[in-house]
Amino acid sequence: MSNGKTHTKIAGAPDYDDPIFWDQKFATGRDVGEWLNSGENLVQAVLSDLDNRSFVQEHAPRVLHLGPGISKLGAKLRDAFVDRNWKGSGIVNVDFSSEAVRLGQEIERKQDPSHAMHWLRADLRSWNDMSSLAPWAPFDIVLDKSTTDALATSTSATFSPTSILQDICPMVRDVVNTLGETTLSPVELLALHLVPLTSEGTMWFTLSYSTVRFDNLPRLAKHWDLVSRAPLKAPQGQTSTFAYTPEVFHWLYILKRK
Repeated sequence: MSNGKTHTKIAGAPDYDDPIFWDQKFATGRDVGEWLNSGENLVQAVLSDLDNRSFVQEHAPRVLHLGPGISKLGAKLRDAFVDRNWKGSGIVNVDFSSEAVRLGQEIERKQDPSHAMHWLRADLRSWNDMSSLAPWAPFDIVLDKSTTDALATSTSATFSPTSILQDICPMVRDVVNTLGETTLSPVELLALHLVPLTSEGTMWFTLSYSTVRFDNLPRLAKHWDLVSRAPLKAPQGQTSTFAYTPEVFHWLYILKRK
């Protein structure tokens, strides 16, 4: 990105904001694809929302799945769509790992075309990439299993009045025109990038390990209401039989586009 962003590497920290890091993991099979948990709660929350919407009688739901990697979450949602006679082709998977996209496209070529999900490469921090999703917009659902967690490890982006001459999101342009030079956290930047691709009432479902993932983000709050933040007991790994292990929770966030 040519907006003055700089990256300060924390010693020992994985490069979660680097597509090459993920390409290597996916290509070598060193990642099982299911961060935090299998995401069953996410799928059920999405389906519960869609089952109560009248528009699904008029068109198949449009879902934007952010950073799926090699997770099976999208496939689980597609199977549920097929059971409801909704076209799975309404699901668009977007990842910045070329390897994840290649693997996803390979699987989808084996599906019935009406139920084959789309796979596209895009960096969520780049409006040039995100604007390429416009042909499938507006999305009814945004789905995200820990992608905002990974995104949050990257640095903030600073936009100045001179940078608005570049190809940037209209929402970011409005902020800079109003406030002048502005620094946006990666999650705020994503939230603004999602605005032109969604419409009033679009729901954004996120599974996160953080209790404060969407707190204190004023530019996000201008366009998205935090509807709920529900704790989910995290899956337990193998532990010693005599050691006390405190319960760990993940968080299911639901946001609604204003």
